[in-house]
Amino acid sequence: MRPSAALRPLAALYGAGVGARLALYRAGFLRVRRAARPVVSVGNIAAGGTGKTPFVRWLAGEFLARGDRPAILTRGYQRESRGLVVVSDGAGALASVAVSGDEPAVLAQALPRVPVIAGARRIRGAARALEIAPDVSLFLLDDGFSHVGLFRDADVVLLDATAPDAGGALLPEGRLREPLGALARADLIVVTRCEQADPAAAVALAARHAPGVPVYAAETEVLGLSGPESAPTRAADLQGAPFVAAAGIARPQAFERTLAALGLAPATFLAFPDHVRYGLTEIGRIVRAAEASGAGAVVTTEKDAVKLESVCPLPLYTVAVRMRVLEPAFVSDLVALLSRRPS
Repeated sequence: MRPSAALRPLAALYGAGVGARLALYRAGFLRVRRAARPVVSVGNIAAGGTGKTPFVRWLAGEFLARGDRPAILTRGYQRESRGLVVVSDGAGALASVAVSGDEPAVLAQALPRVPVIAGARRIRGAARALEIAPDVSLFLLDDGFSHVGLFRDADVVLLDATAPDAGGALLPEGRLREPLGALARADLIVVTRCEQADPAAAVALAARHAPGVPVYAAETEVLGLSGPESAPTRAADLQGAPFVAAAGIARPQAFERTLAALGLAPATFLAFPDHVRYGLTEIGRIVRAAEASGAGAVVTTEKDAVKLESVCPLPLYTVAVRMRVLEPAFVSDLVALLSRRPS
């Protein structure tokens, strides 16, 4: 999204509000609360599209492999519920995708041993997680960089290699939630989607606005393709047969590039708003696109599949991806930060 000069006055007001809020926390007028376990925040300075949820999924798996018991605290954007929701108790998913939101539902399915709590008040989510799983050893705060009301022991900030400065303008003129200078609050910076773009610009941006903060590289790789009833499928099985691609994510072009890397070219690519709720209007667009192109299937993302699987009338294929940090030292460096927490 290119910055819109017409919206610059609103962006200035937005920026003033962000600065004032942070100043109130720094001055102690707004209280920063501390959870009973260490907190790792994973976030960014842009609105959507850097791979936060896949990164949290990978990081939770890394902590599990170390013998830790993480719990995930997330807001659950565009869910049809309010208040606190136990998406998973660490023994399997408990809430429907409508109640939990799409990203929490994906995390709960992928990490059945990890409690997932959705709610705007993350400190309450932390307390609830400990009630249902007292052996939780740390919290992963999904999309938490701007949620400064909860103390974090480590702030991991993600930059997208394909658009590191997110256009360089604040909302609503551009996509930045905070000025680029906010990167200085990061403890660790990870450049994502390095398989799609040269990370040099993102590394330079981090060096300029967060000098001395360690920077790591991460890639997204395709785990596999699954068909109806989660049956494993080869990309070759879809090549040559027309299909519709559907994506309701912040950066749909990233999904287009993933399909291209698999050698898949959709007859029609439908980009929906991030966190879209698939109702009659959206399903109607998919069906009409399929009829117009002779497509017999729909290929989508994991985030969309949890919402489409119960309402899509066409065979649904899902591309599963995972993110990983390329430098093995990342996790040990993160653990070192957590070890500074007072006992």
